[in-house]
Amino acid sequence: MEFTSIPRRGYVEQPTPLQKLPRFSEALGGPEIWIKRDDLLPFGGNKLRKLDYLMEDAVRAGADTIITASTNQCCHNEIVLLLARREGMRASLVMEAWGDPAYRFARSPERALYSLAGADAVETTTAPPSGPVESMPLAQRLREDARARGDSVYFMPRGGAGALGCCGYVRAAEELAAQWGADTPAAIVCPCGLGGTQAGLIVGLHRLGCRTRVIGVGVTGKSEAEMRVSVLAQCGELAKFLDLPPVPDEAVQCVEGYAGAGYAKPCGEQYRAMCRLARTEGVLTDPVYSGKALYGLTELVRRGAFPADGRVVFLHTGGMNLYYDYAALTQFEEG
Repeated sequence: MEFTSIPRRGYVEQPTPLQKLPRFSEALGGPEIWIKRDDLLPFGGNKLRKLDYLMEDAVRAGADTIITASTNQCCHNEIVLLLARREGMRASLVMEAWGDPAYRFARSPERALYSLAGADAVETTTAPPSGPVESMPLAQRLREDARARGDSVYFMPRGGAGALGCCGYVRAAEELAAQWGADTPAAIVCPCGLGGTQAGLIVGLHRLGCRTRVIGVGVTGKSEAEMRVSVLAQCGELAKFLDLPPVPDEAVQCVEGYAGAGYAKPCGEQYRAMCRLARTEGVLTDPVYSGKALYGLTELVRRGAFPADGRVVFLHTGGMNLYYDYAALTQFEEG
């Protein structure tokens, strides 16, 4: 399929800024660091780029109810809910709390957000994801409830994963290439959870003939090998969807060791990296995704992974800062 012919909803109306971070770069003492501010997208994060395509597909399918799932520290469910309301649809959601078995939605800080937007149902499970959303027993039950109302159901993939959702970051790659022009950076560093954002950037840049490295920093605690398998599979699926040649295996680079004690569990080094960016440039990162990727970036710079006279772009994936629980960071405060 020709990329430019794929319809989208139009939620992303203009490019997000690509900004130089001079004081942060000086503090790190390595290459020139720039930041792609996808935290400034409407709703505050990268999920909107993927949902721009997926919600268009849902509208064209005539959906009345969207059913989706994501972890309790991911803003995917909330953004899907808000967009569904914007499109005149219902939304039924599954909260996957495998990273925090003690999680209880009724007592969670985000419960008021879901209530405010009028979620039709919110179910919680501590089981790890083992298949697509539509295969989950809870999602199947929600589908039966929707069908009993006479609704047509659209299953939204968790995190906007899949070839269609990844097109959001093929488009972001076009933005970046136009913004940096002839001054091509040595690398882009981004968070790697499911890996769709990284896959979209890799395929998008290869489509343009650009071989800038895209390095995914693991945020869930998976090994480098596990992440590479996931990202490579998504690159292959996306390239096939867009009728493009497959990207070479070496184009996929993932790094482990910066996820703290696991998903949504930060560490002291991550906290200090987040402080450095906030205190030098006034940019906040969240403790679950972008903060971990930032920690990975600072360590890669410290290890000399990039040319000292080069440029590196950090993709800030955002994620509705008010949604995140920053309380876990207080343990690392000094004094």
